[in-house]
Amino acid sequence: MGSKSVAGAPQTALIKALRLHLEASLLPGDAPADKPALSEAAQFLFAAAHTRQPGESLVQIESDTGERRLRIALVNDDMPFLVDSIAATIAAQGIAIDRLLHPVAPVTRDAGGAITAVEKPGAKTAEGTRESLIYVETPRVDARQRRELLEALQVTLADVRAAVSDWPAMQAVMAEDAARAAALDEEASALLGWLGGGMLTQLGHLTCYRNAREDAVLGICRASARELLAEVSLKRAFEWFDRHEAEGNPRTLLVIKSNVQARVHRASPLDLFIVPHYGTGREKGKITALSLHAGLWTSAALNAPPSEVPVLRAMVADMAASLGFDPTGHNGKALVHAFTALPNDLLTAFDPACVRSLVTAKMALVDRPRPRLVMVRATLERHVFAFVWLPRDHLSTDVRLQIEA
Repeated sequence: MGSKSVAGAPQTALIKALRLHLEASLLPGDAPADKPALSEAAQFLFAAAHTRQPGESLVQIESDTGERRLRIALVNDDMPFLVDSIAATIAAQGIAIDRLLHPVAPVTRDAGGAITAVEKPGAKTAEGTRESLIYVETPRVDARQRRELLEALQVTLADVRAAVSDWPAMQAVMAEDAARAAALDEEASALLGWLGGGMLTQLGHLTCYRNAREDAVLGICRASARELLAEVSLKRAFEWFDRHEAEGNPRTLLVIKSNVQARVHRASPLDLFIVPHYGTGREKGKITALSLHAGLWTSAALNAPPSEVPVLRAMVADMAASLGFDPTGHNGKALVHAFTALPNDLLTAFDPACVRSLVTAKMALVDRPRPRLVMVRATLERHVFAFVWLPRDHLSTDVRLQIEA
């Protein structure tokens, strides 16, 4: 049976049910929490969650001067990416998390959105809608930091909701672009298909036309990340495709890093996968728009061997052939090892000539470790990547900080 509120009576039963959910959500490695502390957390969480409409995100922040702590309650429909996105947002504000509890409880609400029942953990018949109830404790911060944190959390939750709700549409657009790319480059098409098959956390999409018109605005692009590329960078992207078209070497995929940081899943620069769209009628054969897919490589994709990653596997084969390496010989295996030791997301974004310079530098260090620096200009020349190798006994925190500087 669920715990129900009784008109005019204390809502102790509902708060007790929330306390049981908080207790059940404690992980083995979490700091222990006594019953009074959990009851207090449940009261705060219940007050924040008391009235909510479907699709609404609630954030409540309270400064506890006595305990010198900050308490945060976040209430949402149950969906992916909530905990990791919230934790990353709090960390980005320079605030440490002392405790984070995340029960998902079946909650019943009346027509006005007020809670009328909360199923207890382990109930055989779970009535109500599953809601994400997150409780966080951090060290206390000043009023300005609280306002900034509240705004950041609200933006993050809007991004999460937009990305999750538009995910099927983003998958469909990527599948369409993969089919479109197949006519010119089977490996590029295969990469889009591989990523769309679960190797990319798809977060947003936007189709940009030369006349600045936009459509197919999906996910975070209709929330915080409306501009994935600055106007000058978008112009350079069109020029990049146009130049290859004019040279008789048309390209069907451009992979780059965005300057926009993801707020969903993890704080990292968004990966962009750009596919040209060709016009019809008078503009047939001309590139009229660019389809921009934004997301983050999954950990499985980042750690996949190059032989399993479309585009990379072709690079390995082409490079081995051009260098005259036997794939089963020492040099051929060293080449694969060098690819494996370098990040998949960057290798697919670099020009093949830059990848060759980087990989052969890595190969030369296997038998004779020594200090080495390789600088790589990204396509569109928006970023420069520095790869630094040092013998293990030369590495220290001071040296690393000097290199960063």
